[in-house]
Amino acid sequence: MSYSEKKSFDDDVKSGPDAAADSDVAEVYNAAFKEAIVKTDLKGFSRRSFLLYFIVMVGFLNAVSSGFDGSLMSGINVMPQYLHFFDYQSSGKATGIVFMIYVTGNCVGAFFAGPATEIWGRRGGMFTGGLFILVGSVVSVTAQTREAFIGGRFVLGFGIAISTTAAPTWVTELAPPQWRGRLGAMYNSCFFIGSIPATGAMVGTQMMNSTWAWRLPLILQIAPPLIVMSSVWFLPESPRWLISRGRADEARQILIDYHSNDGQTNAVIELEMAEFQEQIAVKREDAFWDYRVLFRTRNSRWRMTCLALMCVNGQLAGNGLITYFLPVVFENAGVTSTHTQLVYNFANSILSAFGAFSGAALTDKIGRRRRLYIGSFVLACMLAMVAALSSKYGKKGNTNVQGANASIAFIFLFGIIYAFTYTPLQALYCAEVMSQDMRAKGMAVHILISNIAGFINTFANSVGLQKLSWKYYFVFVAWDLIASGLWYFLGVETHGRTLEELDEIFNAPWPARASTQKVAVKLNQNGTVEVVDEKATH
Repeated sequence: MSYSEKKSFDDDVKSGPDAAADSDVAEVYNAAFKEAIVKTDLKGFSRRSFLLYFIVMVGFLNAVSSGFDGSLMSGINVMPQYLHFFDYQSSGKATGIVFMIYVTGNCVGAFFAGPATEIWGRRGGMFTGGLFILVGSVVSVTAQTREAFIGGRFVLGFGIAISTTAAPTWVTELAPPQWRGRLGAMYNSCFFIGSIPATGAMVGTQMMNSTWAWRLPLILQIAPPLIVMSSVWFLPESPRWLISRGRADEARQILIDYHSNDGQTNAVIELEMAEFQEQIAVKREDAFWDYRVLFRTRNSRWRMTCLALMCVNGQLAGNGLITYFLPVVFENAGVTSTHTQLVYNFANSILSAFGAFSGAALTDKIGRRRRLYIGSFVLACMLAMVAALSSKYGKKGNTNVQGANASIAFIFLFGIIYAFTYTPLQALYCAEVMSQDMRAKGMAVHILISNIAGFINTFANSVGLQKLSWKYYFVFVAWDLIASGLWYFLGVETHGRTLEELDEIFNAPWPARASTQKVAVKLNQNGTVEVVDEKATH
């Protein structure tokens, strides 16, 4: 066998006294999947692989569009040029409405996102979402009244809902199963590809004495949808969607083009095709507006529980304080200069991007469930430290520079840890836990639930910070502790299996426990994998 085949197996090799004398014994989640991977030896640096990377980058641009908004508005929200033009304050009810209307657009768009992604395919969903993003961005940039600005943000949110339903579904379904974690996690991590230039641009434009101080950064939002709309129809469609439409030959050719080294079929492709056709064949066809498929069976209800955990916990981890109202949080920590707040906002985007892409790179190594319950607990500790330090060193007139800097350091640490824990998984995990017949509609519900929870991160956070200042952080400290327990007892591990193989896990009496069970297997010299111990391990 080749080096990469052996390396793929060695990544799971069992160590310690239980490994006996055989170094080629490993613990894996699924023996058939592991055998297919070992036999296939998909090369990450081949011409076909690089072509796949460039293709999915178009999907990543939808996350870039989403990344612009939170970072842009958090910076624009402290610019005097913006506040004076629309007669706003940096916090309070009026500002909460500006942020909330984007969330409202997301919620309304979610009802159209599932049908659009099912009827016109994943590419059609990305194109439709991009069109609304483009229109909303243009209206916001040119707005001369509050009403126009708010209207543009509604349309922008509407388009983001559709594009961020279609894009992660497309990336997850198009990626080879052995690379699904890394490519899927990279999708949402590209949020910061939008965040970094947005925050960086505002550091410079806030010096301008006109409305261009905030209009110029908003223009950046126009670029991603233009690229997506102009290229998406030249890209391959999701093979799973094609099979669901009876176009199996097209689906197989796409798998051969992008899941092989040589343009020939292989063990992973054959496993994928068999599983696609078996699962899709037994699923009933529902009307595009019929969402009962998401709750019809115990299996589907468990899947929706996992999706809801990600939507709610990902939004209520305290990131809303950091993302939308970071300058206000810095002010609580003693930083009052607008320019310094924007510089720190920019620095936080870079550090959070480091956390997100590090988490994405390790997704296929460390899995999902353990990262989520440990990460949630650590986030609670970080946010508690931010609150404690801000209470002492964030008061007006504070002269303890070291104390204020310590507060800021923990704000940065919180951002890094949140980005490492949640950002890579928010779209990936939701797409993974959905079955083929649920995925488009489930991802639309993912947008809806996330934005309902996001109301707390917009309107409620604005009012809460204004009324309670640093004390408001403890609401999210408590939730992070609750989230840690929920992930431990209810979170299902999706790593190490194809999307179709997860059906067996969700049919188990307690899927969260079943998903942690592994079997011991041995790699034979002929490339086959032999189960040597079916006893579950955790």
